Amino acid sequence: MGLDVLDLLKEGLPESSAPRRRIVVVGAGMAGLTAAMLLKQAGHEVVILEGQNRLGGRILTYRGFAGDMYGEFGAMRFPQQHPLVRWLIEEKFELPIRPFPMYDEDTFVYLQGKGVRRRDFSADQFSFAMSPREIDKTPHELLRATVQPLVDIMEEGDDAKAWHRLLTDYDRYTLLGYLKERGLSDGALAMLGPLFNLEGRYHFSLVEWFSHYYEDVFGRLDYIAAGADSLPRAFEPFLMDDIRLGALVHAVDQTDSEVRVHFRAGRRTQTIVADECIVTVPFASLRHMEIEGLDPDKWYAIRNTYYGRAHKLFMQFSERWWETAYGITHGLTVTDLAIRNVVYPPAGQDTRFRKGVMIASYCWEQDSMPYTPLAGDECVAQALEDLAKIHPEARDTFEFGVYKDWALDWFACGIGPLFRAFEMSEAFYEDVIRPVNRVWFANDACDRRHRRWVEGALKAAVKNAYAIHEGLRDEMPWKD
Repeated sequence: MGLDVLDLLKEGLPESSAPRRRIVVVGAGMAGLTAAMLLKQAGHEVVILEGQNRLGGRILTYRGFAGDMYGEFGAMRFPQQHPLVRWLIEEKFELPIRPFPMYDEDTFVYLQGKGVRRRDFSADQFSFAMSPREIDKTPHELLRATVQPLVDIMEEGDDAKAWHRLLTDYDRYTLLGYLKERGLSDGALAMLGPLFNLEGRYHFSLVEWFSHYYEDVFGRLDYIAAGADSLPRAFEPFLMDDIRLGALVHAVDQTDSEVRVHFRAGRRTQTIVADECIVTVPFASLRHMEIEGLDPDKWYAIRNTYYGRAHKLFMQFSERWWETAYGITHGLTVTDLAIRNVVYPPAGQDTRFRKGVMIASYCWEQDSMPYTPLAGDECVAQALEDLAKIHPEARDTFEFGVYKDWALDWFACGIGPLFRAFEMSEAFYEDVIRPVNRVWFANDACDRRHRRWVEGALKAAVKNAYAIHEGLRDEMPWKD
């Protein structure tokens, strides 16, 4: 049975003959807020337990810059192809949005100690040991030609059949394994890696990466003008009285008739008894939680859901020299320096003043790890040294920097879940999403095509809320 999750989000849960329930939701990120809102609107009693002092999870807006400037440590742009989150932003809560373009030909490619504007880049300007057939193509043409067999499958017509074939034929591949099998040279890999931010993804699922590439999720993006945290805060009028902040859940017990959720607030342990419990926090954090009644296959799925590392390092400058000196208003510079990606966000600027903010370093996976051992001040100092190699103006206009390593965040346990080879098509994924008795699971790991996106969290939330509302404990209508 298929579900129209967008219609359920818009219209609410349908009339049901199943009895109303008391439901504890663990976590006040986007999945927890959405599930709670739907269930409350349908007449159920909801209690949300959130360990932090804020809503939003990995939506985290930093507001410690001058004036009205801000920086998005977490989600900062929303694809137009994601209908659930776009409906919440634009129609449900009517939050003003603006474009967040990711490409600007005035930005730089800085490799091997040399920088060129994107518009002027060609592989023969650098030392890449590439074959003649590779050197004759632009980087975009080379990457497209290499993944053309997967493109052909998607363009056969029926999306569901094409998606099933992709999983059947290609889920066994990592991105690197596929590119190597298709004959790309090490020189081509060394060039494509920085240009397309692939090096942190090489050892993860080919199909997951390709789905984002084919859908061009970074091609049409918008940001929330007042800051991304406006989205979770928009739930406050509906749910704030049902949310307990500073409630650290450490155990969940369940019987055939009830579930008991234990949490700490201050030095006191408290317990809530309910009919159902929806766990929306990252699976990695469940390794520190006692949940009674989970079978070995469920624990295996929880243990093996991989959460990626990432960091963002923002800097404030006395002038927006990237605009005045270089004509850059958006996009990103890519480099093989430790900072890896420099983002010039249109979001978060305060045009009343000359000051500005930028992401001086945005790194994933092994690119993020060299920063983790450094103290905050040293992280900023090292990043400034790298940035000044590309933009000398940074030295004299630097004011301060702030750094967020998501791998060190106890509540997030990383920037988000990533699939590895063999994990999208086999029983592993079904074990990830299925409930166990009265404990349900809804987070951004519980969606096959939109993992680590807000959209994935919303889809999982809607499907679980529907199943609880309809009393479908032994069925899986939310399976995609």
